[in-house]
Amino acid sequence: MEQDNLPLGMVVGQMMHEMIRVLKKRDSEQAEVALSIEQHAVLHILSKRESDVILKEMADAMGKDKSAILRIIDVLEEKELVRRAVDPKDRRKKYLMVTKKGRRVIEKFVKIEAELRTELKEGLTKEDMKTFYKVVNHIKSKAEQM
Repeated sequence: MEQDNLPLGMVVGQMMHEMIRVLKKRDSEQAEVALSIEQHAVLHILSKRESDVILKEMADAMGKDKSAILRIIDVLEEKELVRRAVDPKDRRKKYLMVTKKGRRVIEKFVKIEAELRTELKEGLTKEDMKTFYKVVNHIKSKAEQM
C-alpha cells in the first residue's frame, strides 16, 4: 500500500502500534513483574521526580484523568513497586516512593526498550534519524499551535 496516500495519523498510529506490540511482548517475556505500558510510564515518572509529583500534572501528561492515575498507583503499590509514606511534618501529606523492586523493574524495562530502539534503527543513518525527529517535532509543534 502506498504510504503517501494514507492519513498521517494512521501511519504514525501503525508505527506506534507495532513498536508497543513488540515492547509488550519482550517485557512480558523478560520482566520480573508484568506491567502495562501505562503502569511502566507512571512508575518511570515517579522514579524521575525531583519534587512532589502532582497528580493532575501526571494525568494531563498521560492524557488520563486523576482517578485512572490513582488506580495505576494502587496497582503499583499492590505489586510492591511503590509505597506511600506520610510526611512527618504534615500527616495529611503523602509521598510516593519507588521501592528497590520498583527500581529493578524500571531498569529492566529501560534496558528492553533501549535494545528494541537499537534494533528498530538498524539500517538507518544518523542523518535519517535527524530528519525523522525534525519532521516529528515540526508536525507536533504545528498541531500544538492549532
